[in-house]
Amino acid sequence: MNLPNRITVGRLGLAVVLFILLELACRGGDGWHWYLAFALYLVTVLSDGLDGYLARTRNQITAFGRIADPFVDKVVIGGVLVLTADLPATRAVVPAWLVLLVIAREFLVSGLRGFLEGRGTDFAARWEGKTKLVVQAFFCGTVLFLPGSRFDWVAALARGGLWVTAAVTVWSAYSYVRKAQELLRSSTDV
Repeated sequence: MNLPNRITVGRLGLAVVLFILLELACRGGDGWHWYLAFALYLVTVLSDGLDGYLARTRNQITAFGRIADPFVDKVVIGGVLVLTADLPATRAVVPAWLVLLVIAREFLVSGLRGFLEGRGTDFAARWEGKTKLVVQAFFCGTVLFLPGSRFDWVAALARGGLWVTAAVTVWSAYSYVRKAQELLRSSTDV
């Protein structure tokens, strides 16, 4: 297993520890659980860029990495949203409908990708998906920072981030659906 893939697997392990910390915070843990969860989240998210960079620059892109890296992204973002939607300190800025929207978008795009690539059509990640990931990751980081923060602007950033995240998630889903329609039309025209 090459270094980028080891980093990806390590990110999945960090996500498990992050989820345990969030569960401890939910059970009445003090503020340090939130700070540690935020720090661990930052390491997990920032190392996502590192594994991709190393895979590209070292020409070590693998089928495993192509599947595992976006899977870990989905686990991290989805896990943080699911858990923080249920925590008293964060549920006001992570409503259940947002969690459903994010997860539904991931199922939709993954289903389209599986269907199209099963037919031999390339349906690689697009810049809209990468933008969506950055926005969702920023929002999740803000949500994790919120309970330990004493700054009003963090709460305002989280409330605004909720709506930006929802809008970018919908926009990204629409973009992928449109691209899938184009590819399906062009493949039936041949």
